[in-house]
Amino acid sequence: MARERDEGKRKAILSEATRLFAEKGFHATSVADVVARLDMPVGSVYTYFKSKDDIIRSAIDEGWDDFYDALLAACAAAPGPVAKLEVLVGSFLPDLLEKTDFVALILSEGLRFTDLRDKVERLAELIGSILRDLARERGVNLNLSPRQYQTALSVFFLGMLDTVRLSKLAGLALTERDVLSFIHSMVQNAFKVDIGNL
Repeated sequence: MARERDEGKRKAILSEATRLFAEKGFHATSVADVVARLDMPVGSVYTYFKSKDDIIRSAIDEGWDDFYDALLAACAAAPGPVAKLEVLVGSFLPDLLEKTDFVALILSEGLRFTDLRDKVERLAELIGSILRDLARERGVNLNLSPRQYQTALSVFFLGMLDTVRLSKLAGLALTERDVLSFIHSMVQNAFKVDIGNL
């Protein structure tokens, strides 16, 4: 007889797995480790996931989709490029950087278990379109090809994530707020626009 699925249990498994995979590493974490704090038998995990690989793939893909879909919806509701940039820099990037376990998972296992390239390209295209619209609105000539936009945004995005992750691991004084403040200043100086304070 098939077990009944409980979405709350599924989310709890993903949350605990994300924490442990980030903390101990994927290979050093067993399915038994994941369910130990959840008061579930190991076998119940297989009601929701086919394997440990399926757990990590789901954690990365679903976490990314939640982030990206919410960002798309917020940008669609924003009245123009400045408002879209405020949404991105003032809300979504800080939220993502607070999810340190998820960020660690993307950076450590994203290439092996999911299509990280597609995720970064879609995000770079979205941000690039906001910046191109803002540049047009402000009369700023960025003189970048689509490939250069993608490269620059990928370097900034992945660099920002990795900087925050490595800073925490190494105990550096650099914080998420420092990184966001730098991004904020770069955007304001490049486009001569006030996108609010961090």
